[in-house]
Amino acid sequence: MTPPATEQDHQAAGSNAFKSLFRNRQFMSLWIAQIFSQFADRAVFVLFVAVLTANENATIAGRHFGAAQLTSLLYVAFTIPAVVLSPIAGVYVDRWSNKIVLCVSNMARAVFVCLVSLPYIKQSPVAAFSLAFLISIGSQFFAPAESSSIPRLVKKEELYAANSLFFTTMMIALGFGFAIGEPVVSATGIGKAPYAVAITFFLAGLFVLQITDNKRGKEQPDVWWEELRFGIAYIANNQTVFRAILKITFLFSTIITLNIIAVALAQQVMNLEASKFGYIVAAAGIGMGLGNFLVGHYYSHISPALLAYRGFSLLGLFMTMLGSLGFIQDLLFPAIGLAGVHFHGPLIAVPLAVAACIGASCAFVAVPTQSLLQAAVPEELRGKVFGAQNTAMSAASTIPVLLAGVSADNLPGGVSTTLLIIGVPTLIVGLINHGRTASDLKKAVPGKPGN
Repeated sequence: MTPPATEQDHQAAGSNAFKSLFRNRQFMSLWIAQIFSQFADRAVFVLFVAVLTANENATIAGRHFGAAQLTSLLYVAFTIPAVVLSPIAGVYVDRWSNKIVLCVSNMARAVFVCLVSLPYIKQSPVAAFSLAFLISIGSQFFAPAESSSIPRLVKKEELYAANSLFFTTMMIALGFGFAIGEPVVSATGIGKAPYAVAITFFLAGLFVLQITDNKRGKEQPDVWWEELRFGIAYIANNQTVFRAILKITFLFSTIITLNIIAVALAQQVMNLEASKFGYIVAAAGIGMGLGNFLVGHYYSHISPALLAYRGFSLLGLFMTMLGSLGFIQDLLFPAIGLAGVHFHGPLIAVPLAVAACIGASCAFVAVPTQSLLQAAVPEELRGKVFGAQNTAMSAASTIPVLLAGVSADNLPGGVSTTLLIIGVPTLIVGLINHGRTASDLKKAVPGKPGN
């Protein structure tokens, strides 16, 4: 009889998975390409903001627009393709060579970014928005092709480690990409910055040429809308896939919400300038990087569903704690003779530590859920499924963009109340589903993974 695996065995397996990935030349090529592409994506947004705001006489249809309005319209230009085109892009990702899609999407974005240096783009906001729209179209093809490639390049038991690396770099890019974009624009100038960003996309395109391609069917494909309908029906009828996409979408919406209200949090709780909100985002990014490592290294043996609900419970707990800091500062501190004390100076470590714990909690949801999704979906359907996932994530991000900032500025208690409104229900739902999942797993056949 084989003895049960010990905790040391699971740790060794996680460590071996990371070692195996770092020896996997094709996986490393895809990962490096993702790093270049992610940071270039963030730098592109900063570049367009710089171009649009440099034109003090920016007009659209004869109407003058300020910097804030131009930035909002720029966000819309980047978001529309993500919401509308991702499912269609997913259909063609399944039809075409993944390697070629990854390469062409990066090379096309490199060419489009170079066009930002043209005087006409700098002078016309409409032209700049149109170019941003085209760049975003390239991103919609890259994302599902990348997600589809990961399970093809690594073993099933290495998916946790592989996704932990990808989510770590994604969060680092999210937290620090915008901060890196500004120095690049400042150092090279608006005229040369497009070429610096384009080189980054170009390098990403070269690295993806090292990966193994997907197997494409030889039969005549259906029209794209029939394939899209089939992909949507597959998601709707497969509970494992549907729930995984739902979890990732909610998580992404929560991350975007934290990024949006970080400005108000810095002002209202930490008594910092609004421009210092990056401290909070960076802390959350570092926490998620640490959480990704822990999940990939130590927890790959736990049911993905159980681990995800554990992550949601922790996420709700720490968001509730972060929301409570404002009330502690405004109500508890004055009651004990510390009126006027803020979570500033040495006390700034408290909200930053909680933000890091929020990031780590996100990793407990993202890594096992995405790994489960990649393992569950057949290769010929991955593009459609991940395209639909990108659409759901992009559409979900518009809700916090519209509501979170308004509620943080206008509700009694401001950002603290907003965090409690999100955190408390997340904690309750996470705990309830964690208990149900744990109970179901005890009744299920041993070794059967949860979803």
